[in-house]
Amino acid sequence: MLPQKQWYDSSTADPEQVKQLCSEWKTNPLVAEILLRRGYKTHEEIKSFLMPSLSNLRDPYELRQMREAVILLQETIAKNRRIVILGDYDVDGITATALMLEFLNKCGKLDLDFFIPNRIKHGYGLTEASTDILLEMRPELVITVDNGITAAREVQRLNDEGIKTIITDHHLADASLLPSGIVVNPNHPECKYPFKKISGCGVALKLIMALRKSLRDSGWWTAERPEPNLRDSLDLAALGTVADVMPLVDENRILTHHGLLVMNEKPRLAIQVLQKLKNVKTITSRTLGFQFAPLLNAAGRLEDADMAVHFLLSNDLQDAEKMAKKLDATNIERREKEGEMLETALALAETQKQFPALILSSPEFHEGINGIVATRLVERFYKPVIILSEQEVSVSGEKKLKGSGRSIPELNLKDALSACSDLLLRFGGHAAAAGCSLLPEKFTEFRKRFFAFCHEHIPETLEPNLQLDGILEFPELTNTFVEQLDRLQPFGEGNQEPLFSVNAPKTPFMSLKEVHVKWQLNGNVEIIGWNRVDSFTGEPPSQLAVNLCFNEFRGRRKIQLNIQDSRV
Repeated sequence: MLPQKQWYDSSTADPEQVKQLCSEWKTNPLVAEILLRRGYKTHEEIKSFLMPSLSNLRDPYELRQMREAVILLQETIAKNRRIVILGDYDVDGITATALMLEFLNKCGKLDLDFFIPNRIKHGYGLTEASTDILLEMRPELVITVDNGITAAREVQRLNDEGIKTIITDHHLADASLLPSGIVVNPNHPECKYPFKKISGCGVALKLIMALRKSLRDSGWWTAERPEPNLRDSLDLAALGTVADVMPLVDENRILTHHGLLVMNEKPRLAIQVLQKLKNVKTITSRTLGFQFAPLLNAAGRLEDADMAVHFLLSNDLQDAEKMAKKLDATNIERREKEGEMLETALALAETQKQFPALILSSPEFHEGINGIVATRLVERFYKPVIILSEQEVSVSGEKKLKGSGRSIPELNLKDALSACSDLLLRFGGHAAAAGCSLLPEKFTEFRKRFFAFCHEHIPETLEPNLQLDGILEFPELTNTFVEQLDRLQPFGEGNQEPLFSVNAPKTPFMSLKEVHVKWQLNGNVEIIGWNRVDSFTGEPPSQLAVNLCFNEFRGRRKIQLNIQDSRV
């Protein structure tokens, strides 16, 4: 099981620097320490962080082959040639597809369509099966979003049929699989773009930013065809960025900050419907990651992601509400399947506890849920996990294993799969999350080689750390302090929600639905431990690691401490 986390109080900044920041920015010393520790020291750095400005977005033309992409796309629009957008079935791909469609539809009456592969039937991105579909759609230009960087063979096939391509992606490249032609990807080996961690939706946004200006310079925009305000599309960029767990720093922070402003000030119909469905008043990055994204992801996990694209672009309230209910029902079904799969996976994991990683395969595993179950097992066992489903290849009738993996900071999953590439049919992804497929007869050798790679790269003694941002006493929990912490939002990967240690209350807790724990303290402070009642049934913890936020209910605002860990 998961080793006990070691708590570290990292609030050890230079007292003089802290004092200077407190004076300059009128902020609490703990908040000043957080800023310093996260690398924001000068006035300009702190200003850029606390007040993210759209003017600080980089020139899209810094991306390799952006100019060629804009020239080809502008010519295709001017001559009204048929364009097909090829997206991906996750939220980043869904939002990137919606973003491109929304903008291109405002460029005039274009011959425009889109296709998002089905996870089971076609696989991820530009595969042989999805290329078959594209050829049937008879485009003159295919634009990929959030995929395509390893589709050398498929791009060549499209080109051989006279179809031009623009590949936009953000995934890591494989030198042997790089497609020919126009490729816009910050992670292309020849791309010198300084910020490599932009989302697939972010890359798509960069393309339409450059295209909009080029169309403006050519006199394309008129009174009948007004130039779109791209600020209205930043909600999609924020949703894609947060859902794809991109680090919320640099350009991602700017896009997410302003995208959240758009959602809260002028939400599109789909966002309004989601707010009502989920009873959300103020939308934050946590709302996107834990409430909105799972609904949109469910479409691609269990059915087709097309509906999620139509939902985001809907202008009809009745249709939008109907689609939202269907997405919600699909997500509930996903959660039920996840529970069943997790039970099976835990039983299999018990037989592999001695290994440095878990590679689990079962005919009961649903391909669309493999990644989520892998995440749950990483949280529980703190080791890399790959979950594989058995899938029948329709043409040949033979079986293949296909699945998703998640990793720990100590192991780059993409590198580990790359070391086994000769045993795999296909693989790709990032350091922390990746996917692969292989033939069943290669499974034993794959496990052996993967485990060997883990033995070589993972330290023998693993000690997961919990970095604390300070120690709090209950009298320090004021509205002003929480408001100052809120200025550090949006929180997420790369800009974690501040975490503090507090002493556990001596008074008995209240049990909520027999799974949650709650304390109501004096004044307007409450402590909540979601799904943590088991941690408090034996010897009660003496210390709690908590995040802070406001909980507004029926017009009353309370300071809420959410338990993230506890120790005796």
